[in-house]
Amino acid sequence: MNRADRRFRQSGYGGNSGLELHVITHEKQEVEELLSVWPRLLPWVDYFHIRFKNRSLDQVGKIAARILAETIIPPSSLVINSYIQVVEQLGCGGVHLPERQTDWKEWKHRLPHVRWGRSVHSLESARQAEEDGLDYIIAGHIFPSPSKPGQNPMGLDKLANMAKNVRIPVIAIGGIGVDQVEEVMRAGAAGIAVISAVSGHPSPERVVQELKRRGKHA
Repeated sequence: MNRADRRFRQSGYGGNSGLELHVITHEKQEVEELLSVWPRLLPWVDYFHIRFKNRSLDQVGKIAARILAETIIPPSSLVINSYIQVVEQLGCGGVHLPERQTDWKEWKHRLPHVRWGRSVHSLESARQAEEDGLDYIIAGHIFPSPSKPGQNPMGLDKLANMAKNVRIPVIAIGGIGVDQVEEVMRAGAAGIAVISAVSGHPSPERVVQELKRRGKHA
């Protein structure tokens, strides 16, 4: 365990504080913004996701390497979306898979200590993720979201049904801000994942702190 990992775990933050909070990159974010903002969010954020659908494996690997080299964010809290090779190369703590990615099973045997997640949009997909041995799922989008223009949201009833019918943690995503946290948690979510609620806010530290506070007391 490196120094950053020890500092993070000794701080007492993370999954023991009620709401499991995931922060995901916005597609247009640059690495300089992540280097500046993410370390300030560390006391309240459990997992930081690097998700850039339009960037190559090499580009994502370089971004992740800079974050680990130039900030106090520990490898255990860094999640790479899709590019499993980056996780292996850098010792990141998590892999997050899109719903239809299939080239992951042999990797899972090679990386037994990594936390594996998958995005899902239906109860059937949630059950399949559990059967496949995934550690958690991100379900959504729950409410109308800027990242899903024109697409109908899942809603709280479907979220509650999903949470009731799988044993692995369900992390809710999509249109969730401070005002929606409590109802999402009451629906059975183990946590939330946010993009624009943090990346587009002038005071992201205040947002994540309030998200955690409301989630803890939901």
